Amino acid sequence: MVSVRLQRVKWHSQPLRVLIVSATVGAGDAGNARELARRLKASGHDVTIQDFLEAAPLGIGKALSKGYEAELRHAPWAYELAFQIWFWVPLMLVPLTRFLSFFTRRKVLRWVRESRADVVVSTFPIATQVLGDMRRRAQHRRPWHRRAGLRVPAVNFITDFGYHPFWAHTRVDLNLAVHPCTVADVARHTGQPSLPCAPLVGPQFSTARPRRASQRAKLGLRQRDLAVLVSSGSWGVGAVRETFELVATRPGLVPVVVCGRNDALRRHLEDLAEAKGYRAAVLGWTDDMAGIMTACDVLVENAGGLTSLEAMASGLPLVSFHPIPGHGRNSASAMSAAGVTYVARDGADLVDSLVRLGRPGPAREAQLAAAARLFSGDAAEAVSDLAVVGAWPRPRLRPVVAVARTGATAVFVGALAWLGLTTGVGVAAAAGAGVAHPAPGVTNAIYLGARLGPAELVDPVVRQDLVALDASAVVDENTAMSALGAVHALLNKGIDVESGGTAAGPAALGRSGAPWSQALSDSQSAQVLSQLVHQPVNALCPDRSISAFDLVDASSAHLMMVVPNVTLPLAPSGPFPRQELGVPLMQSGHIYVVNGLLFTPAQLTTLLDNVRAQLASQQLGSVSFSWLQ
Repeated sequence: MVSVRLQRVKWHSQPLRVLIVSATVGAGDAGNARELARRLKASGHDVTIQDFLEAAPLGIGKALSKGYEAELRHAPWAYELAFQIWFWVPLMLVPLTRFLSFFTRRKVLRWVRESRADVVVSTFPIATQVLGDMRRRAQHRRPWHRRAGLRVPAVNFITDFGYHPFWAHTRVDLNLAVHPCTVADVARHTGQPSLPCAPLVGPQFSTARPRRASQRAKLGLRQRDLAVLVSSGSWGVGAVRETFELVATRPGLVPVVVCGRNDALRRHLEDLAEAKGYRAAVLGWTDDMAGIMTACDVLVENAGGLTSLEAMASGLPLVSFHPIPGHGRNSASAMSAAGVTYVARDGADLVDSLVRLGRPGPAREAQLAAAARLFSGDAAEAVSDLAVVGAWPRPRLRPVVAVARTGATAVFVGALAWLGLTTGVGVAAAAGAGVAHPAPGVTNAIYLGARLGPAELVDPVVRQDLVALDASAVVDENTAMSALGAVHALLNKGIDVESGGTAAGPAALGRSGAPWSQALSDSQSAQVLSQLVHQPVNALCPDRSISAFDLVDASSAHLMMVVPNVTLPLAPSGPFPRQELGVPLMQSGHIYVVNGLLFTPAQLTTLLDNVRAQLASQQLGSVSFSWLQ
């Protein structure tokens, strides 16, 4: 660990000008920025906050935020892979940082000039990387590089527990983190001064205790109720329903769920509580999280973000359950090692730990004491000190390091192009880029298709359900060739038939598994299906993640590429409940595909009946994929 320490100085007699670069991805980064700004302004300094997403041209920043949310919802494995890859090949971070800096540094420099900043603070990891690259350019020997450099000190505030290479840069002048272990890791990997400081949590969380009785009454909580606050971030992601039901079915426990801006999740949990008679408080977005926390006895979290730190300030013990991929799992592991959370292994362990930590006792006191130790040192004071003391020069890179980074840049360019054509396009498509969209004239309806195998094709009850729901039959080429008569029977019933791609079978033998080969064979499958049924097939809905090759080939063949918002049935949320044929709350205008390949015809008809019942309860209709555009 680097032992460099900042000289402690008195607050500057003249107001400092501080630029804070944050991002509106979720609520945690922006929340940390607002609290830091509040503290600096209280000490007489001028503060400007900018959203880093606005630094990218053509609205790319907002699109990336949407893509990140879609990745967490639809392809969490991709986010986990992207999170871990920087541990495996950290040298690849250098070319990525310079790539990001190329597109954003001009806007950041304009912010610095306009605010006349004495110091710049980042609470967003990508902004930290860009600021670090700009600090490097400021010290470059070539003058045209220095013109795009950042000449004032830069501070990185790490908002999560644990270390990740993306959260720090070797040229940022000071790193601040909430736990000494994180500080030690960052200092060791960057060679830059790193200091522990208290979490950036507002004072209302530590002073809300007198409101406990009134807040509990407002939430409908009784004196002996053990209130369990379930948090899922501003997007309402994670195993929220499973956690909700595990808590609600345990006598004495009452779930208080904050769904953030996910109104569909809130309505779904409200309907579930009413249908099953659960005692619960289900809330949407709230500006009084301090009041809700003081009314509760224990928090269940899944991301380790700002909400967890606010709970620590409120004197609320934490239990981590099914943390989200990437930073969620990383933070849960680091928080557990620090003794400020308990990671529940399964549902039974979750409810047992909630009772153990929710009531007074040694386990609760030990965790709260560990959390209280984090609240020392002030980030605002450290930022002010750095602005007064200034930065120090950095030694030049050794030649071997420079050569290694040049090689990593070449590898990165190729890897970035590949990821953009494959995983990146899949995530963008999940967010609605380059694929079929709802028709403007269709309201209060979903778009519904059912993926059918040979057994489902010949089942008359399945056909009746498809007719009743006006759903599309999604049939792959090999299935259609093996049961052509059944496909014609669907058409005779007026059922819309669309292509599900090539899938497996004799026709697929000998074909390459490369993305471009899969894309070509799947687009050709629609043409084959058109010839078999003697009428046009306009949509392609393959049973896999798509790439840029799919979009190009589908466009060339004049096909609509259909990417469902939700594939049914949802993965079981077990061990309790295990409603494998359950249907979630549906949203008008979304695309749903029922994967009948996973079940027998009888099970598929049960699932389709459940879909029809759910639509009736929500007063929604359903239409086939032929209505898409």
